[in-house]
Amino acid sequence: MLDQPYMTDLIEANSMGHEPHLIDIYSASWGPTDDGKTVDGPRNATMRAIVRGVNEGRRGLGNIYVWASGDGGEDDDCNCDGYAASM
Repeated sequence: MLDQPYMTDLIEANSMGHEPHLIDIYSASWGPTDDGKTVDGPRNATMRAIVRGVNEGRRGLGNIYVWASGDGGEDDDCNCDGYAASM
């Protein structure tokens, strides 16, 4: 996923919904610009993939999704990160 020249909702959704019956925990460290001002998060297809994983993945127990927080140093505000704050 991260070797793409650009990121799209469909690429993220495919990553978050990849093999949900085989993968228990999805660990991610991407998100919006870490400037403490940019508010952004998952788009529609990505959110649908995450919700489907939470409800149906891991053989019915639900997949676990975690995002890194604070990677941007002193100017980072994880409240602006819709990936870390939407779970």
